[in-house]
Amino acid sequence: MKRLLAFLLVLLLLTGTALAERLPDEQLVTYYEDSVFIGDSITRMFRNYVVNVVKKAHPDYFDDVKFYTAYSYQLYSASTRVLPKEKVALTYRGRDVTMYDIVKALKPGKLFILAGVNDKIGDRIEKGMEYVERIVSLVEKASPKTQVYFFSVTPTTARVEEKRPGVQSRWDAYNVELEKKCQELGAIYIDIATGLKDEEGFLDKKLSHDYEYHLNDDGNAIWLQTLLDFAQSEYEAERWVPAE
Repeated sequence: MKRLLAFLLVLLLLTGTALAERLPDEQLVTYYEDSVFIGDSITRMFRNYVVNVVKKAHPDYFDDVKFYTAYSYQLYSASTRVLPKEKVALTYRGRDVTMYDIVKALKPGKLFILAGVNDKIGDRIEKGMEYVERIVSLVEKASPKTQVYFFSVTPTTARVEEKRPGVQSRWDAYNVELEKKCQELGAIYIDIATGLKDEEGFLDKKLSHDYEYHLNDDGNAIWLQTLLDFAQSEYEAERWVPAE
């Protein structure tokens, strides 16, 4: 009898979870108000998708979101307070700046970061964790109330795997350590890689712009859906309630 009651209780809890209210997309997207996205060319292509596709259909989406991206931008560059020589920099109001400069100037509520591919981060996981620690420390100094988010490194296609055997497994290992590090530092990890993978664990070539690393509109649409789903999970966990 006790086992039956326990089973019914678990079933009831699961049913309640399944019936959790799904907020409309126009509410979910407001989770990203007062946010800054920083990253490399993969992030830039997501920004282009938002501007050229999403906002044409939904002009109000991402109105209070700012993107600062650069081709070949590195996680290392985001981790330093001084502009590194011979490294790609972000641009703010017409001049080269660091991530720290942008955060200090804007003091956003949320900061989202995607970088690491250009650091060959899968081969330097321990060093990558050092960069992540420095980034969180810099943000705390520049804007103590800003919440830091790290996106998982997105996957690569089987075509790249043929050229660089084992690269995807190393990136997967990096993502595992990144999630652990975020938990340790009070940052938040968002997995955008899983939804982009094919059955073999690589970037689905139908989602790739260059059949290597970069996403096309279909891939970026999955990224966007992941953001909406993440906002829903924050709502269900009672960590966020959209404004009326």
